[in-house]
Amino acid sequence: MNDKTIHAAAAFVAEMLGVPQDAIGPDSSMDNTPAWDSMEHMTMMLEFERRFGKSPDMDAISRATSVRAIAELMA
Repeated sequence: MNDKTIHAAAAFVAEMLGVPQDAIGPDSSMDNTPAWDSMEHMTMMLEFERRFGKSPDMDAISRATSVRAIAELMA
C-alpha cells in the first residue's frame, strides 16, 4: 500500500468523522478512535460507495474498520 493511498484514506475518515485530519493516521481504527462507531462506519461506507464508485460487499464492509483497510478498498 502506498503512502498516497493511506493519506487519502486517512483524510476521508477524518472528513467523515468530523475530526481534524491530524487526529487520524495510518493506524487509526474503530478500536482506537472514539468518534468511529458502528453508525458512523455505515455512513462512511455509504459515502465511500458514492464517492469512489466502488460497492464493497458486506464482508469487506465488516473488515474496513481501519484506515489501512479502507486504503485497501481504495486501491
